[in-house]
This record gives sequence, C-alpha cells and structure tokens, in this order.
Amino acid sequence: MGVRRGLLVAAALAVAWQAGSAGVSARQAGGASAALEQAFRTPPDDSRIMMRWWWFGPSVTREQIENEMRRMKEGGIGGFEIATVYPMAVDDPAHGIRNYRYLSPEYLDLIGFTARKARELGMRMDVTLGSGWSFGGPHISSELASARLRSDRREITPDVLHLARPAPYEHERLIAAFVGRGAVREVDAASFQPLDVSGSGPIQVPAGPGPRTILFYFAGRTGQVVKRPALGAEGYVLDHYSRAAIETHLREVGDKLIAAAGPGGIHSIFCDSLEVYDADWTPDLFVEFQKRRGYDLRPLLPMLEYDTGERSRAVRRDAGQTLTELYEERFLVPIRDWSRKHNVRFRIQGYGTPPAALSSFRFADLFDGEGFEWRMLSRARWAASAAHLFGRPVAASETWTWIHSPAFRATPLDIKGEADQHFLSGINQLIGHGWPASPPQAGTPGWPFYAAGVFNDKNPWWPVMPDLSAYLQRVSFLLRQGTPVADIAVYAPTGDARAAMRPGTGTYLNLWAAVNGALPPSLVPAILDSGYSFDVFDDATLNEARSRGYKAVVLPGVRWMPDATRQWLTGYVRDGGKVIAVDRLPDGDWPSLRAVRAEDLKRALYEAVPPDVTLTPAVGEIGFVHRDLGDAQAYFLANTTNRSQQVTARFRGATTHAELWDPMTGAIERTEVRSGEVALDFDAYASRIVVFRAREGSAPLRATRAELATADLKSPWSIVFPPRSVASNEPGRGRGGASMAMGDVSLPYSWTDTPDTRFYSGTAIFRNLWQASQQFLAEGARVYLDFGPAAAVDREALADGTMRGNSFAAVVAAPIRDAATVFVNDRRAGTLWAPPYRIEITPYLRSGSNDIRLEVYNTAINMLAEGGRVPDVRAVNEQFGQRFRLQDMDAFTPLPSGILSVPRVIAER
Repeated sequence: MGVRRGLLVAAALAVAWQAGSAGVSARQAGGASAALEQAFRTPPDDSRIMMRWWWFGPSVTREQIENEMRRMKEGGIGGFEIATVYPMAVDDPAHGIRNYRYLSPEYLDLIGFTARKARELGMRMDVTLGSGWSFGGPHISSELASARLRSDRREITPDVLHLARPAPYEHERLIAAFVGRGAVREVDAASFQPLDVSGSGPIQVPAGPGPRTILFYFAGRTGQVVKRPALGAEGYVLDHYSRAAIETHLREVGDKLIAAAGPGGIHSIFCDSLEVYDADWTPDLFVEFQKRRGYDLRPLLPMLEYDTGERSRAVRRDAGQTLTELYEERFLVPIRDWSRKHNVRFRIQGYGTPPAALSSFRFADLFDGEGFEWRMLSRARWAASAAHLFGRPVAASETWTWIHSPAFRATPLDIKGEADQHFLSGINQLIGHGWPASPPQAGTPGWPFYAAGVFNDKNPWWPVMPDLSAYLQRVSFLLRQGTPVADIAVYAPTGDARAAMRPGTGTYLNLWAAVNGALPPSLVPAILDSGYSFDVFDDATLNEARSRGYKAVVLPGVRWMPDATRQWLTGYVRDGGKVIAVDRLPDGDWPSLRAVRAEDLKRALYEAVPPDVTLTPAVGEIGFVHRDLGDAQAYFLANTTNRSQQVTARFRGATTHAELWDPMTGAIERTEVRSGEVALDFDAYASRIVVFRAREGSAPLRATRAELATADLKSPWSIVFPPRSVASNEPGRGRGGASMAMGDVSLPYSWTDTPDTRFYSGTAIFRNLWQASQQFLAEGARVYLDFGPAAAVDREALADGTMRGNSFAAVVAAPIRDAATVFVNDRRAGTLWAPPYRIEITPYLRSGSNDIRLEVYNTAINMLAEGGRVPDVRAVNEQFGQRFRLQDMDAFTPLPSGILSVPRVIAER
C-alpha cells in the first residue's frame, strides 16, 4: 500500500470513528470503532518505519539491491530512502567491487531497477536529490556556489590618508570599506564611516585623530564542498539564494533521477540537512534588500557584526528576514514546483543554514525532523509543530542518528527507547538512520555508515526486527489518527533570534538553533511537567495558530515582535486566549499583560489552563501525546527513564470507559477508572496507550491475577552455538565452522566469560527440559516465562568529544543480552527484547516434559573486539581523499551476552 493510499485509509478510519459515534455502539455492531481497533492490531503498511539506505561508492549490484530490499520487507520495514554517499572500498574487479560514478548510465540503471523492484514488493522509495549534503556537485560553477561576506580589519595611525587596495582571495571582490574611531578591540562601532572603493587605485581615508580601525568587506564563495559525496558527485555546495543554482541542480540531477526511476517510481525527493555554513550572500543581495526593506544595506554592513543598540539589531533582523525570503522564493519554491510537475512529493529537513524559518516548511509536502531530546525544543518538535500548523497528518524524523555509538552497538531496546522520544515530540513516521548497503565481499558484520546504527540483517539480533518494527508501526499508526491535542503554543522569537545573529557565533544564520538558545532552559520542562503538550509557532503562522485553537500562548523572554503579531495577540486575548510572558514583557505598551519569572511558569500555566495529564507521583520523564479521535481520546505515554515507575494518571479527556491498547502486541483490554484516575505501571523504557471511549467497547476487562505456582529454571540448561555464519544471514558463530555445545550450565550465563566464545557474535541456543506439574496446567491458569526486570545502570563515563557520550542509549543491564526468540515444544511463543522480559507460554504447554528453547542474540561488538573486522579504509582515503571518519571504532571490549538471570515459570489465575 502506498503512503498516499495509507493516509487516506487512516483519515477514513478516523472520520468513520467519529461518524459511528452517532449510530450504534461498537458492542452492538462493531462498525467504525471495530475497524480502528483492527487497524491498530494490524496497521496499514504506510505506517511502517522506513530506512535511509546508504549506497556506498556507489558500488551496489542488482543482486545485492534485491536481496537487501527483500530482507527489509521481511523485517517489517515499509520503504527506504536512497542516500548515495562516499566509497567504502576501492575498485576490486577480482572480488566484484566496482564504484560507478554518480549519475552514470550504470548508476541510473540501478535506480530504475530499484524503483521497479520497490513497486513489485509494495515498498516506498524516496531518493535524496543529490549525493551527500548539502545540494551541489560538479555542475555547480563558482558563480552558482554558496557565497558569503568576509570582513577583514586592521588598525591605522592618524597620518594614514590612503590605503593600498587589498588583494582579495580567488573569486572574491571588495564591496565595501569603513573607517572607525579607536583600535580594533576598542573601536567605536557607531563611528564607522563608509569609504569609496570604486575604481582600482588606492582607497582614500579622511584625516582623523588617534588610532583608527579599517574594516573591509569582501563578497565571495564560502568554498564549501558537498559533504560525504559519492564518486563523481564532488563539487561546490550551491547558492540557496540563487534560483539559477537550484534550477541547474534540478536539471542536472533531479531530471535524471526522475527519468531513471520512471513514472511513479519515486514517492518523495528529499532535501537533507541544511548545513551551508556562513552562507549570507548572493550577488544581488543589496538590490533585493533595498527592494524589500526600503533602504541600502551597504553603508550599514558593520552593524551586522557590531552592536550599536536597537539600530544594529534592526539591521540584523532585516538582513535575516531578507535571506529567509530569498531562500524560500529561490530554493524552496522551485523545488516545490518541479516536484509537482513530476508528480513526486517534496520532503525536507527544513531547519539550519540558510536561515529557514518554522513557517518555511509550508513550501514542502512532508516535514522531517531529527533529535531525540524531547524535553527541549528539538528539531523533531520543530518539524512536528509545523506539521500540526499546516495540517499535515504525517510528521517524519531522522531517527537513531549516532544511536549508542559506535555502529553495531545499539540493541532493540535502544531503538525503542529513542523512537519513543521522537513519538513524544509529535513524530509519527520514523526514517531509520539506517541501513548501510553492504555486499557479501565486505564480510561480517559489514560496512557501517559513520554516523548511525546498523539495522540490517548483518546484525545478530535481526530475527527480532519484525516484532520491533511491528511496535513502531502500531504506534506510528495510532499517532496519525484524529487530530493532535496541544494546549500551549510557544511563540518562536524569530525577530530576536535574527537580531542576535552575528558572524562567527555558533547560531549564526540558524533560526532553529537561535530560537532554541533564546528559550529559558526551564521553559520546555516546565510546560511538560505541568501536564501539557505544546507546539511552536512564528510570526508567519498566525492564521494557522488561530485555527489550532491553542488555550495559552507563552512568550519566552521576547524583546521585539512585529506589529502584526502584537495585533494578533491582542485579538487572541480578546477572544478568551491566555498569554503568559516569561521573564520580561515585549517592548512596547502591554497594559493587560504581566511577566512571570521562569520558575513561576508552572503556576501561571495551572491558573490559565487545566492540565491534560496529571501523574501522581509526578514523574517528569514520563511524557505523553494526546490525539482527539472524535468520540474517543487516545493517549500515548512513555517512560523515558531506566527505572520502573508506578503512577496514577488523571486525564482531562477521561470518560468512564477506559481501555489499554498494548502497542507491543495489539491486544486491547478495558481497565478501571477510579475517581477519574487510571493506575499505570511502567517498566524501564516502557510505553502505554490509554483510550477513553464515549461508550463502552467490546474489549474484555483486564483481570487482576494471583500467583498459583512458580518454578525456577536455574539448571540444567544446554547451550549450542550453531555452525552457520552471520554473514549468511543465519544464526551462528561469527566465523562459521562446526557447531559447538557447552554442555549443561546453570544460569545466569554469559558466553563472553568463556575463552572459546568471548568474541562470539550471533545466536546461542539455550534449552531446558522442564516438567510441568498440574498446578501449571490448571484450568484458567496463565503461565509465563519471566526473566526478571532490567536493572538500572549508570551511563558509561567517557571523555567529552566522543559520540558515545552524546548518543542515545538505554542504560540498563538487561536479563537477556540482547534479544531472544522463545520456543516451547518447538512452537514459537514470541520474542524478548525490551522490558518486561516476560512472555506467556500457556498455549504451548503440555503435561509432563516441556522443551523450552531460547535462541539468544547479542550484538556484533564481540566479533569486532576480536579484531580484523573494522573496514580498512586507508586505501579509500588514499585514492578518493578523506570523505568520512568512522566514529568511535578505535577500541572495543566484548559485551556480556546470554541469559543473565535465573528465569522463572509463573502460573497465575
């Protein structure tokens, strides 16, 4: 099912649910609510996760492409985004490695083959509109390359009356010069006077006392080249303020990709990170600035760097606004028009440099975010807010970037834990980062991308991927239903952010980063801890914000705002909305508005709006997302801590008909609502879905169970390491060879502690023959195999600067390292990869002896620790240059692997 059709299905289900509320109840006839329940249990394909599929070189083959696509589909992955990047090996014809040039006939043939095979397999295919990032390549001349202003300053003595014309760098030209009173470090910025730089002779300088500072401005290209390019894609990054530049790129790259894929072959073209550093110039900037702002920027250039009060802030605001407009009109609009012409969608990570505003997303079809930090203004929240404002039902996010660095270290629990934080930020389409294409010649575990996890079939825990994907798909589906509920709108002080942008600062030209940095650090946590969801809006989304019906607007230390926004806020208050200014009032007259300190924001919010969710005890690390389904309210909640939590939750949307929808299994049970509250237990990194219906549904009541019997399964366990290799996509020992049996062992057991298996990555088969007594077979009993809780541990202490210290990791010591499939009497009972490490085995038991078998999988780290498996890229760097650096792959230690607890069989009734 394509995404477009799937969105229609999701929308139809939500509409049908609402329409059905006026008719017969679900208990009487099922109808729309039954359809939504069934869709939750088995969601449509369009809500499956996707993977960024890195083609290294590019050196893929048809056989490899088809095999990897089929493995993706088997793993529950619904589609992919082709991202063609740097080579991982030099050409080696004897071993079948050949790097085709980007956009060569051979490469385009592979694009066409992939598109056809994707349609055959029912998978979505997106394509990055270029190689590496940001857009550019060999077709971008110096005239079309990203450009910047560069300033140079020097001191002169009072007797200097003329200066030799400075020699610019290549492709630069002198566009302005100024003289000011004082030495470089003490210059009076308000005293800068322009000098005449026309002509070709010396520059005349008026007489003046004391030391003086000369300031030169040069316009030229940034010199930035495309990052991580494929062979043949090397070149300059294009000027995002030049329509001719993006039209050249679309003609030289986009048209060829579209033609190769064929009609309907590409679902979306993708624009990755906007990382065009210091790009603050285009050749007609002065002309456009004059036309748009009504005055000449050239004589005011020093105000972009020096502070002279409100005048310099106003100039920086106007300069930033002009660059945003040029980016929208000359980059986004041409791509939008081109994509519509070719009947493909335009997906973008619309933040960064150039200074993309929140409202700039309006020119795209699909919005992408990134970043798991849900308790701050993450880029994921930025994109989700834009999706809510512009009525886009799907908000996507680049997920699992740098996860549990180094590559291959991440476990299924890491993947779930980070994904939940994206969900809490409003995301409902995960774009995994990712799937490195890795040929058989690369061995096991194969090639990694330098900045990501590895979620392909080379990973030893791959057998549990379908169940992990099903969880992510189920949550993604539910979070697309109905409409998002967010009570609070945080105003993005875009004007203040632009006013603070100065060359050389960390947030220069990056509006998201500047807005994020302008927020009081406690602001987002205060909103979330008070029981509210929030969106962000800006000056260009006022109409959209009004239609969303936010109950309160928070102004985070705002100094300046446009008159139109002031008028909008006045009307918003007149219509009953609440406005809360934090730390200060905006400039101007606000007779009915009072500022509150950041530490008092919670109290002000409580006074303005009833909380949506209140937890007792308060646990700030448990977040929620609320979706209004019409005649039902759905809440997704996630515990983002490494400890279990027991809370009672009061929901504003509660009714007396509450249900728990299990995102892990799809099971639905009714639960009790006592005094308006629902009791909820969360294991570490666990999630819950609570649905409140207007009428009682048909789900069974969740029963309270008592323990009837228990039995420890400490011993005897046999362990066998199969002979097949992970390289063949099968369970087995990393290097293949004969199977190895360990004999009878007692649990807990880690095979890392045994010299012969210390460096083993793959599958180990644990088996126990357990005698089931009649207590476990009693009528009405439910029997579980329970491995106990995951113990909280501290984050590993590492020096600053390593991605291991900054990437997401689930910091627990799990009882199973790191995942397992459970079989009882040769029947598959399910998988274990996240708390609770407990699985029902009732249907599979028989009287007498029962064969309990676990296939336990670890990560590839152990085999990497043995040595000789990290790709040797010295020859690549020698031939193609330094295009990447494998992060954190310089030292490995084998990790505990196996069953690290004493499991119990528990009977309950």
